[in-house]
Amino acid sequence: MNIGMLLNGNYPADIRVRKEAETLVENNHSVFVLCKKNADEKEYEVVNGVQIIRKIEYKNLAHEGIIDVIASVGFVHPFFKDELPYFIKENKIEVLHVHDLPLAKTAFLMAKKKHLKTVLDLHENYPAALMTWFSWRKNPIIRLKNSLFFSYKRWRKYESRIIKKFDILIAVVDEMKQRLIEQHNISESKIVIVPNSEKKEFIKNFDDSASNYFSNLEDKFIISYVGGFGPHRGLHTAILGMKAISMKIPNAFLVLVGPANKDVRNHLQNIINQNKLQDFVEIRGREPFKNVVNIMKNSSVNIIPHISNEHTESAVPHKFYQILLSGKPLLVSDCAPMKRLIHQFEIGTCFESENPQSFANAIEEIHADYDVAMQKAKKGNDESLNGELNWEFTSKNLVHLYNNLGN
Repeated sequence: MNIGMLLNGNYPADIRVRKEAETLVENNHSVFVLCKKNADEKEYEVVNGVQIIRKIEYKNLAHEGIIDVIASVGFVHPFFKDELPYFIKENKIEVLHVHDLPLAKTAFLMAKKKHLKTVLDLHENYPAALMTWFSWRKNPIIRLKNSLFFSYKRWRKYESRIIKKFDILIAVVDEMKQRLIEQHNISESKIVIVPNSEKKEFIKNFDDSASNYFSNLEDKFIISYVGGFGPHRGLHTAILGMKAISMKIPNAFLVLVGPANKDVRNHLQNIINQNKLQDFVEIRGREPFKNVVNIMKNSSVNIIPHISNEHTESAVPHKFYQILLSGKPLLVSDCAPMKRLIHQFEIGTCFESENPQSFANAIEEIHADYDVAMQKAKKGNDESLNGELNWEFTSKNLVHLYNNLGN
C-alpha cells in the first residue's frame, strides 16, 4: 500500500514514527511522511526507504504556537489542510496514518473526501497529557491560552467524537486500549496495540569504549533520570526521597538529565534548596543521544518515577525499553502499564507513585542486594534480545494490520 503518514513534528527525529515507517517499508509498503521542516532540513529526502516530504514550516516557536491555537479552534490544522490534496495526489496515497490526536480531524475530512482508509495512531492519552503538561506553568498568558483552547474537557469531547470515525486505532499499551473501550465505547476489534519497544540493534549504542559520563562521580551510587521534566514525571518524588536515602547511603547521588522550561526547572530546584539536598541532587540540561545511552549504562540505578494519573496509566515510555537494553537496574513507579511489565517479566523494581519514602525504601533495597537487582536487569536484557520486549516482536501487530487493511 501507499501509506501517507502525518506528523506535526520532525522526521526522523520522532523515534516511534521512524520505527513504524521503516518497518512498513521493510514489509513492502511505500511510506510517505508529511511533516515539519526546520531551516536546515531538506524539503524532500529518502531515509532508509521512507520518503519524507517536509512542507510544514513555522517561522519560530511563537508562530507555531499561534498556528496551534488556530488549529485548536475547529480542530483543523490550516497548513496540513492546504498540503494534503497535493500530498495524496502526487504520492497516490491509499491510507492516511495520523500520528496523534491534533491532526485527526484534518486527516479524516480529507480522507473522507478522497475515499481513503484511515488509521489514528494515539501515542498517548492526549487530553490527560494537556492537563498534566501545563500544571506547573506560571505565565498568566500561557495559562489563559491553555484554559481556553487546550483544556482536558474540550479535548476529551473532541477525542470521543473523532476516534469513532477512523477505521483503525493504534494504542501503545493494553491499558490504553481498555480506556478507549470503556470511555468511548470503541469496539475491541478496531484497536491494535503497538508498544514503544526498541529494536534489538539499539544495544549497539551502549559502546564499551565510550568514556564514563560519570567519571567525576566514581565514588557515588548514581541514581539517574533521563527525559522530559514535566509535572507528570514524578521527579519531585525522587528528590524528596533523597532525604531518607542520604541518611542510609551517604554516597547516593541523584542526577536529573533532560530539557526543562524555566518554570519546571525553578520548581524542582526550589525543592532541592528547601530540603538542603544540593550535595545529593543535581539537575543537568539536555544531553546529546550518545551521552543519554552512556548515562543509562553507567548509572547504578535508572529510574522512571512517573506519578500515577490518567496520562501515565496509558503508556510506557521508550526509555523503559532502552534501559532494559543497557543491562542496568530499573526502578519505576507503580503506574499500571510499567508495573505489569515489571512483575510479568521480573525485570526491575516498583515503588508507590508520589511516595518519597517508598522510593527511598526501593533504592535502599536495590543498594543492599545489588546482585539481585543486576539479575533482574539481566532478565530484562535477555527478554529484550530474545523474548517479547523488542520491536521485532511487538511490531508484528502493525505489519499484520497493514497486510490486511485492504481486505
